[in-house]
Amino acid sequence: MNAIVRYLRRSPFAAGLADLRERVVNAADYRRLRDDVDRSVASMAFTRELPAPQASAPTVLVLSMTNNIYGAKQECMLALALRRRGWRVKVLTSSIYTHAQRLYQAFGIDDFLAFEKLVNVKDTREAAAAEARRRRDMPMEFQSVMEWRYRDAWIGPQLLSSVSRRGFDGAPDPRKPEIRNAIIEQLKESVGFVHAAEKCLSEQRPSLIIVNEPNYHTLGPFVDVAINMGIPTIHFIQPSRDDALVHKRLTRETRRIHPNSITRETLERLLKEPWGAQQEVELDEEFSKRYGGVWKIQARNQPGTVDVTRAEIRQELGLDGKPVAVLFSHVLWDANLFYGKDIFENYGDWFAQTVKAAAANPRMNWLIKLHPANIWKRKLSGASGEYGEVRLIRESVGDLPDHVKLLPADTRFSTLSLFRMADAGITVRGSIGYELPCFGVPVLTAGTGRYSGFGFTEDHSSRESYLDALGRLENVHRLDPEKVHVARVHAHALFVRRPWVYKSFRTEIGPNVRDPLFQNLVPLVGADDDIQKNGDLDAFADWAEAYEQIDYLAPHSGAS
Repeated sequence: MNAIVRYLRRSPFAAGLADLRERVVNAADYRRLRDDVDRSVASMAFTRELPAPQASAPTVLVLSMTNNIYGAKQECMLALALRRRGWRVKVLTSSIYTHAQRLYQAFGIDDFLAFEKLVNVKDTREAAAAEARRRRDMPMEFQSVMEWRYRDAWIGPQLLSSVSRRGFDGAPDPRKPEIRNAIIEQLKESVGFVHAAEKCLSEQRPSLIIVNEPNYHTLGPFVDVAINMGIPTIHFIQPSRDDALVHKRLTRETRRIHPNSITRETLERLLKEPWGAQQEVELDEEFSKRYGGVWKIQARNQPGTVDVTRAEIRQELGLDGKPVAVLFSHVLWDANLFYGKDIFENYGDWFAQTVKAAAANPRMNWLIKLHPANIWKRKLSGASGEYGEVRLIRESVGDLPDHVKLLPADTRFSTLSLFRMADAGITVRGSIGYELPCFGVPVLTAGTGRYSGFGFTEDHSSRESYLDALGRLENVHRLDPEKVHVARVHAHALFVRRPWVYKSFRTEIGPNVRDPLFQNLVPLVGADDDIQKNGDLDAFADWAEAYEQIDYLAPHSGAS
């Protein structure tokens, strides 16, 4: 960011210039977004009549930094839950995110902290330059960069993730000059963000933080600093359903655990609760909804798929009667570097080594399933050309042998069909690690994750043991009933109990992922009394104010 841009973003003209630029670039989309904000202003008028917070009111700081309509409205919804309890709401945002600011104002929130005024100050730039000089001549490998820290922030994964996403590369090599230079340039920004976080949080001292993206290089330092300062922090995400969010409180212990998870203590407690036919049916229904197109947010990961039998899959792919292992690949260039510890250098290395092991074991049939999210994520990001996975297969194996088949991202086989026909599953730490065991299918993992050590996966702590297991995978046995039960109780918690279902708003999803209103949040209430009757925002606020509770859990439905 050059000096002129820095000045303009810090100036009173920033918002106006941002609007002007957007009107010039795409006037039609700008008008649609403004119209949507106007509708929010009208429909949420009652929220602007809520009493002002008292001088002694606690402050919730929303780490926003998005101009996405849907994301901003989700933040507004959660902030509203606490405003109704008398909380003061402050929002960290960019001076150029004008649509988001107008939405917050529609919800009666106008206390903004300008991100640009926290960064790019002289002392920070000098510190960033010094850190870049210190790091530039160090040996750089993927795992060594992963461990980089600056003050209270673990910046290594943030740097590598940014470089990986920018280049659509699942195996960026920091030893290459161009990757090295990109990391160093990103490092300068990250150092600035750490200093900005320290300044902001020391001055504001919020009682609570809410954040949707706590890991990437912009807000990651704010979350790391907040946790070190002991500020309660809530991470929210949308699960695989349109009408809910999942909330997790971030601590030193949970910082690097996927938010859609439960603690070991929670699992042990749930295993002691009544379990019967009702829970079994609820879980089976969730699987059907997840992979049957009921939830649009998940349906984009199952475009055009159909349920087929095990025999049909074998016939279509030309598989013989040997057992079948399915490698469920991650989106390599968008893979998550923030949760758990890998036994391979990176996701690309894991994928290549696993395919090589599959090729070397003809006693099994192997299906290499590319992640279906590749389709919409590549479209959204403007990526084109050869898939990185295809390149890695060509470079590591060449032509696949007959016992190894590649399933493209747009395969017509539904994921549930593969669940029912697989004899083993393979992942680093993906969701199939807790889904497949519900069907009695063993899963091998190549890294720690949200369900490590829970007893229903075969976890490996070294690449040697992992590759050795792949070499004799034909001897694998289905899970015993006790392990299947633990897996199903765990999955039921994630699918049924963890989601906070909202009733006062409705998610709408369109067909085009590049449409700025592809996802939208529409109010279903016209007065505060309606929210009170629904009880959804109160349920979130109750949990948010109960600082000792790590995971939001919906009430137990009872057994039958």
